[in-house]
Amino acid sequence: MTDHQPVPRQRDPQDQGALLRPQGDIRKIVELGLQLQRSASERHIHNVFDDGGYKELLLLELFNLTKGGGRVGNDATDALGREYEIKTVARMNFKGERKKSLSVTTEHTLTLDNIDRYRSVHLWIVAVFDQSSPEAIYEIHPHNLEPYFSQWEAALRRQIEIDARRGGGARPHLNNPKIPLNFVARHGVQVWPPNGPAQGMLPNYIQDGLEEAQEFVE
Repeated sequence: MTDHQPVPRQRDPQDQGALLRPQGDIRKIVELGLQLQRSASERHIHNVFDDGGYKELLLLELFNLTKGGGRVGNDATDALGREYEIKTVARMNFKGERKKSLSVTTEHTLTLDNIDRYRSVHLWIVAVFDQSSPEAIYEIHPHNLEPYFSQWEAALRRQIEIDARRGGGARPHLNNPKIPLNFVARHGVQVWPPNGPAQGMLPNYIQDGLEEAQEFVE
């Protein structure tokens, strides 16, 4: 046995059973999960608890959209065939603290192809979630995001020129450039919460969070 091999855990020879013993009653939780997954499956979201599936389901259902074709293509399509880019923003950080500054993330390795796709969609949908509840949702047209697209494109083309002079290299990309939420709020349109009677659909603590968010972006 080398030093790099893990040492097998020794078991009590008199204990042939498992170490863990199920004790809690999970039936209610499982049933809630099954109900949620059934709704998600109707929207072609096959693992609602993975990779933002729950938030995606809410947005598809809210705006009657169809899930896109995968990670490479756009996120959603409407009944007229128009395509949408969906971005979600978390209000809470991993410590359970409310963030005071919010940004929209893009891609871990953003390329020129990503920028072309961003420009081609009908609308961007940017949704702020306070844990499991939608706090605010904005739509913004790609042409209003052009200042960022142009900036990223220029940076990538500079990388391409440098790589060409050096004789090649890894595919040029930017590491997850971000768009401040206050830019989206200023240049987009807030579509949730809706004005009118449906406003009462939101609990008070979400209303309070929305007011706080508005203070941050003004």
